[in-house]
Amino acid sequence: MKINYKIDKERELIIETWPEKVTVKDYEKVKLSEFSDADFNLAYDVITDLRKVKMEFDEEIIAGIVNFMKLNSGKMKNRKSAVIADSPQLVASSLFFGQKNRNLSVKVSVFSSMNAAYKWIKENW
Repeated sequence: MKINYKIDKERELIIETWPEKVTVKDYEKVKLSEFSDADFNLAYDVITDLRKVKMEFDEEIIAGIVNFMKLNSGKMKNRKSAVIADSPQLVASSLFFGQKNRNLSVKVSVFSSMNAAYKWIKENW
């Protein structure tokens, strides 16, 4: 299934909405689409909404995503990434992901609502 994204130029933000099941290839496709979007801006932070996801992120998926981020680190550095999750498994996976990508200059935090994620994104770091 397809990951959807929206670039909100007014709020300087990229919002991704993930479907029930996701593969590393799905992630790579959406990121490459974002990078080539005319409205893409390196300075924009990201909110990733995982509330529709019905799968567990195993270590292989997380490693694939982190590897893609390393290969494309020039387009993903010095930003905040807020993850919205509503299940204990997704929260744990998101925290594990945050630990795995500490060297990529991406600050990851997990939230239960869009409002909380947006508030954190807009705080200075």
